[in-house]
Amino acid sequence: MSPAPGIPPIPRDALQLPADVLWLAHCKDGPIPRVAADGVRELLETELEPWNLRWQEDFLDVQARLRHASAAFFAVDEADISLVACTSAGLEAISLGYPWQSGDEVLIPAGEFSSNRLPWLALSARGVVCREVELWPDQLAANPEPPTAGIEPEQRLLDAITPHTRLMSVSWIRFQDGTRLDLDRLGQGCAARGVHLVVDGIQGAGTMVPSLTHVDAFVSGGHKGLLGTQGQGVMWTRPTFRQRLVPLGTWLSAPAAFSQSGTQADEGDLWASDGRRLEAGSPSILSCGALGHSVQLLLDSGGAPVIQAHVMALQRLLLERLLPYEEWSHDVTRLQGLLETDRLGPTLSFRVEDDRAERLLAAAAKQKIGTSTREGYLRVALHGWHSVKDVERTVAWLTQVDIPR
Repeated sequence: MSPAPGIPPIPRDALQLPADVLWLAHCKDGPIPRVAADGVRELLETELEPWNLRWQEDFLDVQARLRHASAAFFAVDEADISLVACTSAGLEAISLGYPWQSGDEVLIPAGEFSSNRLPWLALSARGVVCREVELWPDQLAANPEPPTAGIEPEQRLLDAITPHTRLMSVSWIRFQDGTRLDLDRLGQGCAARGVHLVVDGIQGAGTMVPSLTHVDAFVSGGHKGLLGTQGQGVMWTRPTFRQRLVPLGTWLSAPAAFSQSGTQADEGDLWASDGRRLEAGSPSILSCGALGHSVQLLLDSGGAPVIQAHVMALQRLLLERLLPYEEWSHDVTRLQGLLETDRLGPTLSFRVEDDRAERLLAAAAKQKIGTSTREGYLRVALHGWHSVKDVERTVAWLTQVDIPR
């Protein structure tokens, strides 16, 4: 029997959530914690008096804390962390820095968010082909089928590899239907075929545990499950993969010994060998400070393993409560199958007709419930601060009989 949900690992009062607000949309925007907002205010004070700004404490150390917290959260080496503005920025650093040759090929799943699509399509100007691969039968049909427990998207992607394929870039968890890919299986298959695996992790970072054993790069913006602000994210790269990428050539990606100097050493690499190699100049210190505090809160709350266990317990409970309702039972059964085969991220994506979704969204707005829809799916995103009471309120909203028609 699966464990019942316990006390939320993230205290609700760590966030500025009024008692009557139910936020189920961190898949769109996560609320920043109070401690992150306080940290930003403190940093902002230094901007009012720049003559008191300390280079080490107020600039370099703020970045260092974010690197350290991110490395601890993802259980990786701190030297392999790069600070990036967002998911797109990290993927662009890879797409622009990889040593492509005309005729090379990139594979991405069909239906990717534009952050993991446009950086690869743009390579056509360099003779690189980007192919989009259907992940399950009828995914691209006029009336597409939603994913079920029997899908094998990893095998479909691996089967699509050709002798020209150099890199595969996937969303770990898909933004619209919430499907989670098996990074171990995919990564092992790519490695065996000499293909690099790059992962857009934004829909799972902060709530789920990614396995990076066979991954070459993992990128995530910080404003969703990591509970940071817009415009700041993190990227992890495997050292051997990172060394293949042409650096962006910005001043902070140079070795620290001469990062502020107009002259450089005559010997050795001009660029840092660690994650700074791929960074695009001065980051937003305010955003770095906020995300550093947010990630530290996630760590102090037990980290990704504890949050994931809590989220999955809440998901099981919510689906069990919805199952008796005829209008939900079919899709609930589908989602239960995905959940029990480790195919779901933190978001339950219900397949809902447009007119019904509009009525549910209108009812949610009146009840101060925040949620969202994408491509025919109603998204209910759960995190570490949600409780059994929140599940009960969600079920009451979804099953109310007085939704205006």
